Amino acid sequence: MNILTDLEISGVISIEELAPEYPCIVVKNEHATAKIALHGAHVVDYTPVGQKPVIFTSADAVYKEGTAIRGGIPVCWPWFNAHPSDSQLPSHGFARVAFWQLFRSFNSKDYTTLIFTFSKGELHAELTLEIGRELNLSLKTINTGDSSALVGGALHTYFSVSDIADVSITGLEDTVFHDSLTGLSGKDPETISFSEEFDRVYQDTKEAVVLKDQQWSREILIEKTGSSSTVVWNPWIDKSATMGDLGNEDYKQFVCIETANALEDVYNVPPGGAHTMTAKISVKSS
Repeated sequence: MNILTDLEISGVISIEELAPEYPCIVVKNEHATAKIALHGAHVVDYTPVGQKPVIFTSADAVYKEGTAIRGGIPVCWPWFNAHPSDSQLPSHGFARVAFWQLFRSFNSKDYTTLIFTFSKGELHAELTLEIGRELNLSLKTINTGDSSALVGGALHTYFSVSDIADVSITGLEDTVFHDSLTGLSGKDPETISFSEEFDRVYQDTKEAVVLKDQQWSREILIEKTGSSSTVVWNPWIDKSATMGDLGNEDYKQFVCIETANALEDVYNVPPGGAHTMTAKISVKSS
């Protein structure tokens, strides 16, 4: 893949390959380090200075065009999960299994900013990453066509944790969820914790979510806009064993908290219109 060398910034942005013909943008500034694969505009690492890695990526991840990276922050676009009307189309859309363009990069006192672009048909996606003391992601969809387009998706973030048994999630209490494993709906009256496979879409969620990690004495705050659904997922033991790109014990090392446009939370974008979904990820010691 060709990357314009003038998008590199000496001492801050460089290029390496995760595999042959599989470039990765490496960011190192005074606030954090990060790696972003051009395939999928996929964040595979984000580590603020003085912190453990915030993002989990499997050591068995496959770096190959057309294959989604296991871990990191997959960009699910322009739909979430299965396509609503055509089961032959890829799960979670086209964007996570194709190469994007690195359109622009620049550096400031607080952030290193990367802007990636990807188009499919009459829909155009623009992902802006701001890498600093916090990680800001903005996924903008622009409809360049003559008719309206239904758009969903997710920033499918795998958060690195000390041990899944020692973490909890707050901010989704008394929120209606759809359980993808049972097909049932309900509410969690208390803090979410984990002791088995977990796969739920929380609906009508706009408030911040906090991931508390007792062993690592830290809290990860996830704030968002343009999203009214939050997905929480961990495959647990049996499902992990079926995944060739995930170690059998890796389920202990992450939990997915996804800023999403899922289920009824989708947007009918008019011709010439746009929709933007954002996530802000910040870390503090607890």
